[in-house]
Amino acid sequence: MAYPIKYIENNLVFNHDSECFAYYELIPYNYSFLSPEEKFQVHDNFRQLVAQNRDGKIHALQLATESSIRATQERSKKEITGKLKEIAYQKIDEQTKALVDMIGDNQVDYRFFIGFKLLLNEQEVSVKNIKQELLNAIQDFIGGVNHKLMGDFVSMSDGEIQRFAKMEQLLESKLSRRFKIRKLEKNDFGYIIEHLYGHTGIPYEDYDYHLPKKYTDKEVFVKHFDILKPTRSLIEEKQRYLKIQTEEETTFVAYFTINSIVGELDFPSSEIFYYQQQQFSFPIDTSMNVEIVANKKALSTVRNKKKELKDLDNHAWESDNETSNNVVEALDSVNELETSLDQSKESMYKLSYVIRVSAKDLDELKRRCDEVKDFYDDLSIKLVRPFGDMLGLHSEFIPASKRYINDYIQYVTSDFLAGLGFGATQMLGENEGIYVGYNLDTGRNVYLKPSLASQGVKGSITNALASAFIGSLGGGKSFSNNMLVYYAVLFGGQAVIVDPKAERGRWKETLPEIAHEINIVNLTSEEENKGLLDPYVILKKPKDSESLAIDILTFLTGISSRDSEKFPVLRKAIRSVTQSKHRGLLLVIDELRNEDTAISHNIADHIESFVDYDFAHLLFSDGYVNQSISLDKQLNIIQVADLVLPDAETGFEEYTTMELLSVAMLIVISTFAFAYMLIK
Repeated sequence: MAYPIKYIENNLVFNHDSECFAYYELIPYNYSFLSPEEKFQVHDNFRQLVAQNRDGKIHALQLATESSIRATQERSKKEITGKLKEIAYQKIDEQTKALVDMIGDNQVDYRFFIGFKLLLNEQEVSVKNIKQELLNAIQDFIGGVNHKLMGDFVSMSDGEIQRFAKMEQLLESKLSRRFKIRKLEKNDFGYIIEHLYGHTGIPYEDYDYHLPKKYTDKEVFVKHFDILKPTRSLIEEKQRYLKIQTEEETTFVAYFTINSIVGELDFPSSEIFYYQQQQFSFPIDTSMNVEIVANKKALSTVRNKKKELKDLDNHAWESDNETSNNVVEALDSVNELETSLDQSKESMYKLSYVIRVSAKDLDELKRRCDEVKDFYDDLSIKLVRPFGDMLGLHSEFIPASKRYINDYIQYVTSDFLAGLGFGATQMLGENEGIYVGYNLDTGRNVYLKPSLASQGVKGSITNALASAFIGSLGGGKSFSNNMLVYYAVLFGGQAVIVDPKAERGRWKETLPEIAHEINIVNLTSEEENKGLLDPYVILKKPKDSESLAIDILTFLTGISSRDSEKFPVLRKAIRSVTQSKHRGLLLVIDELRNEDTAISHNIADHIESFVDYDFAHLLFSDGYVNQSISLDKQLNIIQVADLVLPDAETGFEEYTTMELLSVAMLIVISTFAFAYMLIK
């Protein structure tokens, strides 16, 4: 079959039928966590994008491209800062080796491409315009003759390229208002074509398509060989598959197209492009060639079909036979479609939907083909693998190609096309950073950048400052959190871990490579730890210490700020301690005693009742305790033994004394950690 591409200029592709297509990559959007309302909004955006094209053609491609694991890991290295840089490099290299051994050099990365046929605006008829069109026609004729005779170069009129380039700019503006897009370039087209012709193993980002051109005042020349170069492979067409041989490997490829759609595709839940990324453990490609049928022509076609069906119905009646159910159902559908087209004034769309399945041997190809058929059958879509049409269906994937066969055309609406979920994907994590695992649904590696949290970086996915690890007992929550903290420290972050169960006490022994940057503070009930969690000891700024002291003492005593008798007395005593030379919660009790009122003595007695209770002495100092929790290391672990936390359902008034003290300590530690975070 004739190769359709005549010339490539930036994202413009010219074919031999004098048509020009503009191609873009539709940047995938995260579809997994959208609400039904948000899904309908995306559906409506795509429907309007399709519906606003009143004429012409649309070519949409979903391709299973390859991305380099090594390149991603190397990009991750560039994110590393801090004192543990060399150790982090070593760990990432070990990671890379393990990933390559397990997955291979590349992993599947689905990309979405969409091309629109450009239609030049109607120009005012004038002698000048007629002359220009005549010159273009003569140049095309001469170029065609030279190509037939010489076969070396393809020539394109620079004026024609510029005219289509202006139209492309208007189209880009319209597209970018609804979706994130990227203009394709020669490297993209080269990769797409080589992928279709059996060349694998090259990461998308590393591919380079050498396409030299020679420019003159009015024309551009390119070697015909350079246009054909990405197709260099041997293709043998069998009845139901293609055997594609390259220098490196042999690939067997089969093509499916839609035979019939026997049921309704409900939205949401029928987004084929989205779900097939998760359904299959092997890569598949999909092409949609859409020809737009204007509303008047579509209505005429539907009414002619309606007449044919009525003739069948009348013939059955005249023959004294019953009309078949198929005819009755078709009549109902035609009437409904006619009403919809008449009211909406929308176009109809002739859809050629082709699926490409590839494998390294025929047995595996058969298994994959059966799996694809079953998936579409569940969606009430019947696929067919036509005999002897494999090469023609293969050509439909090539940019700027035309529809190969009319036997399997589906007449659809813009709603149907929008409901297929083109561009939808499941996106977890960032493009590089800390490797944390892989997505069970898509198989893609997941990377995180905790440093991006709440930084307002455009395009970042890691936006939340807080994170939660949720799962069943023994499901790996602690392990996941420990791993993330460990790698965040390697990448240059500094961490404070509150470890009430003392599960990380042996990290210096088990993580010898970073032992010199681990600081473990074990706050036991020993006398030597007395007062270490006193707000006046643990925080540096007196004002912050005062605020925390108020929070702790009101929490322990239950004195509310609304209590007009007790709260002012307590507040005055804390302020006096803050303004003194030596500061500590034990001195608050002395200040209350010095006040020498019934209320102050009552509050002092209440606070004093906690001082010698179990590990509560950690909270109370006499003003002469020095801060010994030094957090100048990369990884700091604070261990507090014997904490007893209340259940979530337990009301505050039901807390036991141990629960009150445990929560008070966590308030102090979390406040300190937050202050540490702000300082760092």
